[in-house]
Amino acid sequence: MTGAEVVAGRPGGLLLVCDHASNLVPPGVDLGVPAAVMQTHIAFDIGAGSLARALGRRLGAPVVLGRWSRLVADCNRPSDHPQFLVEESDGVPVPGNRGLEGRRRAEREAIHRSFHSTLARAIERYRPVLLVSVHSFTPTLALDPRPRPWPVAVLWNRDARAAGRALAALARDPRVPGPVGANEPYSGRVLNYTMDRHAEAAGLAYLGLELRQDGIADAAGVARWAAVLGDCLGDLVRELAAAADAP
Repeated sequence: MTGAEVVAGRPGGLLLVCDHASNLVPPGVDLGVPAAVMQTHIAFDIGAGSLARALGRRLGAPVVLGRWSRLVADCNRPSDHPQFLVEESDGVPVPGNRGLEGRRRAEREAIHRSFHSTLARAIERYRPVLLVSVHSFTPTLALDPRPRPWPVAVLWNRDARAAGRALAALARDPRVPGPVGANEPYSGRVLNYTMDRHAEAAGLAYLGLELRQDGIADAAGVARWAAVLGDCLGDLVRELAAAADAP
């Protein structure tokens, strides 16, 4: 079962990836979750897919987007991770993921393999100088109601080449309406599977973007952040490309 959609773009620059772009569920899969829950942060990263597409259009960059809900298969986790098939998320049970084995588990693992093989082929085809993952986070969790003050954050693990530059650029941009998070509200040193696999391991410059969902929940918010992040990423790609070409 195909795990990803690819939107074409120009080679040699930026490649965008959005693991949790969709809240769709494949035919024949019953998660046992109310329909209303599938419209929340539990099922997908609200606004992230729209933002990734908008950035791709603005910068002429290819985009790889997860085709199915994170509840079906979380492609930002290893397939043997306990949260690959999450059984409860932010206090909401996911009974359809309990005790999966045999053919049913194999189908979910096939989605994971398909997503990552599609991304690997896109990297090989487009030869980017920068890989950027786009995620979003809820302003508060049901299980942890403390407000999250960052409208945008940058994530990385060991390789901070791109992340450090992006943090500095966003911190001085007057259009950013609040503090810029550095490995917040999640740390790339803990949760960074897709970037670790496809960028860290290959020496490819990368960063993760986290947008608070109330900032990109509608078309106007997506457009505002596409302008801000488009400027930041465009400059960063040019800097990285120039550095790669330097003797």
